[in-house]
Amino acid sequence: METLAQDVRYSFRQFVRRPRFTAIAVLSLALAIGGNSLIFGLLDGFVFNPFRYPDPGRLVSIGVTFPKVSSDTTYVEALSPAEYGDIRAARSFSHFGAFDLGNRNVSGGDVPERVFTALLLDDLFPVIGLPPHLGRGFTAEELAPRGPRVAILSHRLWQSRFGADPQIVGRSIRIGGEATTVVGVMPPELVLIGADLWIPWGASATDVPRAARQFTILGRLAPGVALERANAELAAIARQVQQTHLASFKEYEGWRLIATPWAAALFQDLRPAAFLMLCAVGLVLLIACANLSSLMLARATMRTREVAVRLALGAARWRIARQLLTESMLLAFFGAAGGLVLASIGLKFAGLLIPSTFANLGLDATINGRVLVWSAALATAAAVLVALLPALHASRTDPYESLKSDGRSGTNRAGSRMRQVLIVAEMALSVVLLLGAGLLMRSVVNLQRADLGFNPENVLTMRLTLPQQKYPTGEAVTSFFEELIRRVQNVPGVTSVAMVSQFPPVGPFSSQVEVEGVAATGTTLPTANTTVASRDYFRTIAIPLLRGRFFGSEDTPAAPRRAIVNQAFVARHLVDRDPLTSRVRIVGRSGPGSWIEIVGVVGDARNNGAGAMVRPELFIPMEQGRDAWNQLFLLVRSAGDAAGMVSPVRAAVTTIDPEQPVYAIQTMREAVAMSAFQQRIAALLLGTFAMVALVLAAVGIYGVMSQSVSARTQEIGVRMAVGAESTDVLRLILVQIGKLAAIGLAIGTGLLLLAGPALEGLLFGVRPADATTIAAVALALGTVAVVAGWIPARRASRVNPIEALRCE
Repeated sequence: METLAQDVRYSFRQFVRRPRFTAIAVLSLALAIGGNSLIFGLLDGFVFNPFRYPDPGRLVSIGVTFPKVSSDTTYVEALSPAEYGDIRAARSFSHFGAFDLGNRNVSGGDVPERVFTALLLDDLFPVIGLPPHLGRGFTAEELAPRGPRVAILSHRLWQSRFGADPQIVGRSIRIGGEATTVVGVMPPELVLIGADLWIPWGASATDVPRAARQFTILGRLAPGVALERANAELAAIARQVQQTHLASFKEYEGWRLIATPWAAALFQDLRPAAFLMLCAVGLVLLIACANLSSLMLARATMRTREVAVRLALGAARWRIARQLLTESMLLAFFGAAGGLVLASIGLKFAGLLIPSTFANLGLDATINGRVLVWSAALATAAAVLVALLPALHASRTDPYESLKSDGRSGTNRAGSRMRQVLIVAEMALSVVLLLGAGLLMRSVVNLQRADLGFNPENVLTMRLTLPQQKYPTGEAVTSFFEELIRRVQNVPGVTSVAMVSQFPPVGPFSSQVEVEGVAATGTTLPTANTTVASRDYFRTIAIPLLRGRFFGSEDTPAAPRRAIVNQAFVARHLVDRDPLTSRVRIVGRSGPGSWIEIVGVVGDARNNGAGAMVRPELFIPMEQGRDAWNQLFLLVRSAGDAAGMVSPVRAAVTTIDPEQPVYAIQTMREAVAMSAFQQRIAALLLGTFAMVALVLAAVGIYGVMSQSVSARTQEIGVRMAVGAESTDVLRLILVQIGKLAAIGLAIGTGLLLLAGPALEGLLFGVRPADATTIAAVALALGTVAVVAGWIPARRASRVNPIEALRCE
């Protein structure tokens, strides 16, 4: 311990003697470790460990893949009650729960509120493992079909709407227009896809067709059971179901049931971007380590004589290496402390970048124990990396040769080569970050300029769900929406109004379809987005008509069923057929529906996300689809700012039904921006990391070239003494910098191309090998390298040859 204390005291004296070096080293590590801690903290809170349930790793979601319909595995609202009954036979699980997601009107206060609700098919709370904060869970009688009307509130809803009333248990509130008794309030730790209200489903599972898939299935692994064993049992169940029901349900061919940890299933789409961010910020740390290692190496070169003297006096080489490691450990410790402060500040402002979709999940990111362990591990790894080369350099010091040459020996030349290698590594890593950021920025620009197939400007959107108790028939639902359209149409500034079940750029509702005269053969079954739309929908968002007609007054409930399809539908399902003489039908939960005449073809709108392929789409007139939908989006196009229409449109709704809430209010431009959220946030973070990396690389180039010029003073003096001009010396130094930059650019570009497949999922309209982006990065890196190396090069060109030779 005493020798360690001596090393620490000696290190502090070294830091005090060179405050500029100490400040640069600590700041570099603080930026790099802080960036890593910030990103890891965000991912820990939002992606890796979002739940505070007991033993969350054993809480799994059971997802499903239907290869005949879609190759994607779905973990949210994917299975029917009958399939849930099949899964309950699995013995690898101690508890099962199933829920459907929807919205319910909660009234009785000043303002009616639309609350995101989980409808429980089975008791969910033993699966999650959290007891209620107040009251109790549901009883078997309450969960039975047509049981008593009861509800459990989230902690958030209890506080926001009911003022955290401790007497709420046993109180009657109105949900969907009916009196409902509150039996419990859950603790704040319960986060379930943003749900704020839990109520029993209330219907009988035996009354629902096997193909009516609307439930999310959660399970808790039994003690001692591994995930692999549970999945093997689910695979056996899937095979059994396929053998039994394939004749009636073709989608069972090759279907799979997969259990995966709930957190991983819920955020599976974010994980590729999350790992990309971790890799990017990890590169920044490597650059900082390379930079600091080159500075430490330069110091070690200057301390060659000191090391030689200590070796000559009998000091062991490992003792000198330990001294260097102690110095780097102290620098890393201070860097980590500063980094945690920066990360803590960053996490407080991170909420500004999180869209409301994630904010509603109630997730939180803080500096917790996992982040501290992560930061400590990074600091330790950084200290070892930084000390490695200086220690290697010191271990090769020959005390006799060094003392004889006054500290200038062959090891200095080796040190110079090491520093050049480090600079090339810094540049290569910087190129990877710069290229990645450049490609993502171009993707964001391409998304903003992409032809969406519709015009999102000046369009306000909001959602309405009519309670079935109040609007029990399709006629009542249609009557309300038609009256709403009429009233909103009269609001000053409104140019067009429509109701629709979904709108681009996100269209999640898809159905199997059947084309008349076309057998459902091949590897996949025909599917299409199915959208219910009022007459002016296409005019409201400016989707062009290509053939036939729009919906009109003749498309009444009594008329033959009619539909409009998009161009992608024609290209996929009506090849070599006239769409206007074709008929299709939707294969619903209870089997095929009636035949539908196609009366029009419209242009493609990006209905599956701004950066995704357009899916086939089938539009049904609102009057003829009224029995299937009681919740629609209201789209309002105005002559001016769409956000300014919220109050008058909300007032129009209130004049028809004062208890009817509106929710999910946003402009269509905001919806489009949200669809590109991953690309935008990735480009922002990667761009920030790239700028930090470029600054660190510039500092490294300056430091190495300064050291190189100092070491070559005598050589430069001799060159100038025999006739070299200052411009020749300047060119010599800059050419050396150019070579290092060119090698770094080549290696960095190659590394990015190798990582291209991992990045392609975030790119739109640009390839990893984009020549324009590579040229721009080469120009930026070359400029920074020349600027960073200009000062030492200029100093070298002004060397007085007489003074240099006199020193020699």
